[in-house]
Amino acid sequence: MTRLLHRLLFLTLALAPCAANALDLKNVRVTHLDNGLTLLILEERALPVVSVQMAYKTGGRDDPEGRMGLAHFFEHMAFRSSKNFPGTSLAGDIYAVGGEWHGYTWIDTVTFFATAPKGDLELLLRIEADRLGRLTLDPDDVEAETGAVIAEMNGYANDPSTVLFDATLAAAFQVHPYRKNTIGYAADVEAITHDDIVDFYDKRIGPKTAVLAVAGDVDADAVETQVKKLFGKFKKSATPRLPPLSEPDYQGEKRIRLEGAAKEKLFRIAYPAPAASSDDYPAFLVLQALAGASSGVSFLQNDWGTPAADGSALAGVTDDISTWFIPTAQPYVFLIAGSAGPGADETAIEDAIQNALQKLTAEPVAAKRLAAAKQNVQRELIFDLQTIEDAAHQLAFFEAIGALDALLSLNEDVSAVTAADIQRVAKIYLDADRRTVGWFVPDSDGAPAPVAAAEVMASPPARAGKAPISETVDNRFTETGSDIIVVSSPLSPTLSLRAILPGVYACGPCTVNDPAPGMTSLSLSGLPGEFAELTNTLRDAMTKAHAAPPTEPQSSDPYTRLEEIFAARFAGAETPDIAAPSFIAVSGNLAADEARAVIGGSLTTSAGAQAPVTLTPSEGDIWIHIPEDKVQTALGYMADAPALDDEAALAWRLALYMFAHDYGGRLGEEAISNQGLAYYIGADYRGGKGAGLVTLNIGVDPDKQQALLETLQAELTHFISEPPDEAELAEAKRHLIGRKISAAQSNAEITAALTRDWAGPGLTTIDDFTAAVNAVTLDEVRGLLPDFAAGDFVVISAGGEEHDSLTTATGSHGE
Repeated sequence: MTRLLHRLLFLTLALAPCAANALDLKNVRVTHLDNGLTLLILEERALPVVSVQMAYKTGGRDDPEGRMGLAHFFEHMAFRSSKNFPGTSLAGDIYAVGGEWHGYTWIDTVTFFATAPKGDLELLLRIEADRLGRLTLDPDDVEAETGAVIAEMNGYANDPSTVLFDATLAAAFQVHPYRKNTIGYAADVEAITHDDIVDFYDKRIGPKTAVLAVAGDVDADAVETQVKKLFGKFKKSATPRLPPLSEPDYQGEKRIRLEGAAKEKLFRIAYPAPAASSDDYPAFLVLQALAGASSGVSFLQNDWGTPAADGSALAGVTDDISTWFIPTAQPYVFLIAGSAGPGADETAIEDAIQNALQKLTAEPVAAKRLAAAKQNVQRELIFDLQTIEDAAHQLAFFEAIGALDALLSLNEDVSAVTAADIQRVAKIYLDADRRTVGWFVPDSDGAPAPVAAAEVMASPPARAGKAPISETVDNRFTETGSDIIVVSSPLSPTLSLRAILPGVYACGPCTVNDPAPGMTSLSLSGLPGEFAELTNTLRDAMTKAHAAPPTEPQSSDPYTRLEEIFAARFAGAETPDIAAPSFIAVSGNLAADEARAVIGGSLTTSAGAQAPVTLTPSEGDIWIHIPEDKVQTALGYMADAPALDDEAALAWRLALYMFAHDYGGRLGEEAISNQGLAYYIGADYRGGKGAGLVTLNIGVDPDKQQALLETLQAELTHFISEPPDEAELAEAKRHLIGRKISAAQSNAEITAALTRDWAGPGLTTIDDFTAAVNAVTLDEVRGLLPDFAAGDFVVISAGGEEHDSLTTATGSHGE
């Protein structure tokens, strides 16, 4: 890599001087429009990006009896169509400018959010204005969306831990609507009518229930003027309403016990916990850190539990014990979760947990330990806030649950927590008589049936027209030793260190086949003062790393099985005996020279660059039957593609976007929006230098698998017979360029993006990437379509008899 390229990358990414914490939520401007809408604006000009979040003060708690899942169903419908954004433009127009969008429903909120280059702020605001007051809610869309919602629900139903969570919460709350499963159950979802959705829209969605947060490279005065113009005219009468705090204070623990297909016992123990606006909230956060470890206060980043840290009260009770405590509008739960072997003594585990918690009640915690716990919480508060999107989300979410002031003062309030506070809240909330204990245990028949080996159930002949993958590669990283990139990131006082090893290794922080097949990544995050320690940790992990043995696809989870099959298509060079990095990326609030000096003094680098990967020959369509019952199965597709550093790869990436991306593209439009056959389409371009593979991974209910297979076949055929036009190509180009600008914001995201580019297309500036994308012609895209459509299907069925009725018109879609 040239010195010039290092400089260009630095100038591209380090767009503002580093600060101790550039994302300071206390700089928020709060405005209340005359119609009741709350507007929060945070100016942050470090990156040319803007994020918009709209949170409504309603959620699963407001679902009526017999219509559990209605709020979540409405969230789906709110991406369908509006007066000014017909069809699927509410989502598609954000994709088209290179933005990212999503939504979620939880017990307290229905939230919509999008992040895009700053020039597209008006588009994001216009979409949210239409969502607030101009949704069309077409009755004809309800049936298809019912299918999509149930497909999403069934994806969770395959997971025993999710099933146990829902059952435990339903037992923990006897009356309060926090007992409800937000996504619902099949009977309730199928009963939801168009009138139910319109009624929810009228009664729950309006200016008074809306919190709009705008963060990023904006001018606050201009944003306020713009928002008043776009949103000020709405006069809907929907008002926020919290449920009464009517949960009876029963004495004595509650219990739930489930049996099912599981290899081990799972437990969830729920204790009552304070709301985010409670005076007890800061002390309870510190109590969680003492019991296990802090999870911070971001609902989106909590990830359903934080492993107990060494030395914490719960450490060692089971190998995977974790705690979970999220911010809510009203008192909710503190959850302790874990697993144990089929023969584990359940009573002993429960007693060990309760005894550990009891010690926090019995005597004041030592000053040193208390200080460490408070530092743990405050450290996690920093990691909660790493991107502009994080800032917008935290502002909107906490305002929507009535706790914005508590969030803004939280760091100081945590500092003020005393040992007496810990004892007090532990006595109030962690008594055994107030807990709810849930267990999910293997069926009484024993462990689940052995997983079927990957068996090719149909192997049609190779199709004509498949272009071979070139075995040559233009490798631009040929100098001896590691390439090291250090990026000065202005958004967060955190840092991320990511090293790439040539080969496939097993170790604690190792992630195999990342950022490309035949490679292993090691990623660590911390604060600038911890950089030397992180580097030493990385060195120690590499010292203990050993070559990971090759594995055959064998997972009993259909989605995971597909991922294993895709990974097995790649073959790379042999793994060296000694693990040493070929590339290191660092992003954070630290000086480049200092980072290079620390790395150079701690890590032994490898000589030479990563060898290119190859693809194993295609075996044709693959049908696999997993004997275990599954609520949801899977359908996959894979097509041999150029290596990511091949000049043709950009045309393939554009084609993949046009065909399928998340909920969009031609396949997403037909399979999800029109027919409701699936919830989400995982579309990826895998590979590195040497070979590439286009893949689709789709969860599908068993009774819809044949219809989805036929739809996929038909859309591949149409992709050739009705090829993309200039408008589709222009949208795809704008998307790729926009994501290059706005996607990587956190330090972890930046290092991940750098390593993906290094392993694949090569490091480049945004200007050069834009020029390369714009140079792709429509003829180039149309020319690759026969190869794109000549790939192989992977059909994974489950339970009962093999699905012989599934058929594929072998070869027809590629001709």
